[in-house]
Parts: sequence; C-alpha cells; structure tokens
Amino acid sequence: MRYHPPGRKRGARKKAEAFAATFEKECRAGTTSDSRLKFAEYCDYVIDLKEQRGAKHSTIVLYKGLTSRIYPAIGHLKLKDIRADHLNSFYTSLSKPGQNKRTGGGLSAKFILEHHRLISTVLDQAEKESLVPFNVAHKATLPRLERREVAYFQPEQVEAIRDALELEPVKWRTLVHMLLITGARRGEILGLKWDKVDFESCKIHICNNVLYSADRGIYEDSPKTATSNRFVTLPLETMKLLRKYRAWQNEERLRLGEYYQYQGFVFSQDNGNPMHPDSVTTWLDRFSKRHDLPHINPHAFRHTMASMLYFNGVDSVSISKRLGHAQVSTTANIYAHVMEEADQRNADILADVFLKKA
Repeated sequence: MRYHPPGRKRGARKKAEAFAATFEKECRAGTTSDSRLKFAEYCDYVIDLKEQRGAKHSTIVLYKGLTSRIYPAIGHLKLKDIRADHLNSFYTSLSKPGQNKRTGGGLSAKFILEHHRLISTVLDQAEKESLVPFNVAHKATLPRLERREVAYFQPEQVEAIRDALELEPVKWRTLVHMLLITGARRGEILGLKWDKVDFESCKIHICNNVLYSADRGIYEDSPKTATSNRFVTLPLETMKLLRKYRAWQNEERLRLGEYYQYQGFVFSQDNGNPMHPDSVTTWLDRFSKRHDLPHINPHAFRHTMASMLYFNGVDSVSISKRLGHAQVSTTANIYAHVMEEADQRNADILADVFLKKA
C-alpha cells in the first residue's frame, strides 16, 4: 500500500514512474527539453529518485505530504519560470491563518522551512541536470526560525518522577528509566532487542528504530543518522533493573503461551509485536496527570540527560556521541543556553574556591 497525500489521485504514482522512465531516457540521449517540464511532474521524479537511492521511508512520506501544499501553489509552473517572488509569496501564505488544520492558525516557521527544503532539493537536482541555470530557491527570503530553549527537568522533578515510577508496573518503570539514562530517542528505545544488551559490559547497542507511518503501520528502520548507530554505557543500577524486568517478561511469555510471538524486543506489546511509538507519549501524559507531575514527553528525558552531563562538566564531544548526533556542532547549537548556564555555575565554583574568604 502506498501513501497518497490528500488531493492527489492514485494514478499519480504510475504517471510519475512513466515520466521518470521517459525523462531518464531523454537524459541519456541528450534530448531533454526544459521548456515543458513543470515543477509538479519533476518533483515526483525527484522523490522517486530519492526513494530508489535509499532515502528513509519517513523522509519520502514527509516529502509526499508536503506536495499537497506545494503543488497547488507552484506545481503548474515550468521549472525555468519559477522566480524567488513565487516562493516568497508561497512561504508568506503558509503563515496565514487556516493553514494549520489542527489549530486553525498559520504553519510554524520550522514547518514552512520543510517546504522550502523540498523545493530547494528539487531545484538542486534540476540544476545538476542542467534544466535550470541555478537554484532560485537560494534567493528566496525565508521565515526567521527562532530557536527555542530546550526544556529539561530539574533534579527535584527527576526525583519526583522516579518516586512516582515506583508505583507503576515494572515494564513502564524500566522503559522510562531507559529514556532518562540513555538519552535515546523514543523509537530507538522501542527498537532495542535483548541480543543488543550486553550485561557483562553494561552496554547497549542502539542500531534499530521503531517508527510508524500511515501506509506501513509500525515498522523497523535504522537509526536517524549513521552516527546514531552507537554503543551506550549504562550504570549497574540500570542493568539490575533490566534483569528484573527481563525475568518478569519471561514469566509473561510463559503465561501467555502461543499468543505471545517472541521477536526479541526489550519492550513490546502484549503479543510480542513492537510497540506503537505514540503509546509511550500517551502513557507518559496519563502518568504525569495521575501523579500531579509536570507535563512529560519522551524527548524531555533526552534533553534532561544532556543538560545534567553539561552541568557536571562533561564535554560536548562525549555528549554528542551519547546522543548520536551527526555533528558536535548540532549538540552545541541545541544546548547553547545550557552550556552558558553550566559555564556560569563553573565561574561561581571558581569564585568560591579562589576568591572568597572562608
């Protein structure tokens, strides 16, 4: 089953494939004419090309979803006729009320930039294939992206969460513990399998990701980036909890019998299948309300772990490696305000040690 964005006919896929085959044949023969190529048909070709060359399924789904707004705006324009003002007008329209179907407001600057990145990707390919002299998207005026400071839990909040978890089932107690200690993404924790847990070395190998899409349902994929495939060292307390949880899981497998189809997942549904990623978010939301805790989302644990490491003097390279970021600069940019706060604390410590009298 293929994903079909709203407003696109099911025949669009076959049409795109036929166009791609004809277009590639013309490219090889050197007879391609840019005068007839419109953005929509060429975009379909580029998306198919990305898919054939191994782009992640989540990326392809995102691209196809973005076209539902892009095509009505510029899909009818020929590649060579697209100007920066066309793009500027489109980006401005996306910020107007009514574009966000959920809230009724405009789209966020971040989501508008997603539309721009797809358009730019398509025009980059057109430039490579000499269909346009340059990528006009580089001349567009983009919405200003205001970087939000990451939200993380204070030590007393972490303690309250840990106390509340003691009243919860061992499965969820262990899952939330892993989110906090590893700093791993939600899908990475759900993709973890027992054969990737090294009890002797106190390490886990993060090399699998559980995702959801409307066309595939729940599925497995590699982590977000190549560097996301990593080993993470865990404290002895965590390994002890994992052993306790594994014993409980084995008892459940025996109790459920044939209903439970073992697939090796550390955390799974009652029948052994991988968990829906949103089930973690839903459980945490209900958990926080049950225990009168601040709102909790899985990514907040990731930010909390990174922040606590910064506050305890750990360098960006080590933190970036643990988080699985592709570049250290990504980590530094995300946690810039945390680093600044940590540096201020270091200054206060130095003042206490060297400058203030006992």
